[in-house]
Amino acid sequence: MSPVEHLRGIPALRSLRGHHPAVVVCLDDSAPYEQIDDALARLDAKLVVEREPGALSARLGRPSVTVCDRYLEVALHAAQVAPAEILTTVRWLEMRCEECPQSSVDMRPRAADGDGA
Repeated sequence: MSPVEHLRGIPALRSLRGHHPAVVVCLDDSAPYEQIDDALARLDAKLVVEREPGALSARLGRPSVTVCDRYLEVALHAAQVAPAEILTTVRWLEMRCEECPQSSVDMRPRAADGDGA
């Protein structure tokens, strides 16, 4: 997948900027992601689903799943992402402190052997 740094230029997402983390799903079958919509809502995140190819797919690729912070900076972008990893990433995004010196350090949970799995 080509790297995507932010989604601020996408009109459909502008209303989320500064207010909610976003999970953008560009897949024909979004059912596994829709099952975590309530959990995302409890984290104040919004799920945006594009079932048919459109503007989001053109920008992000298809298939793709993209997780952004509340300023639409991309934290995770891949063809497939496990729903549990999405929830972990959104929690991490909401816990980090932009004013702390260590906020630029990747502090996401890692597997015991450190490979990020």
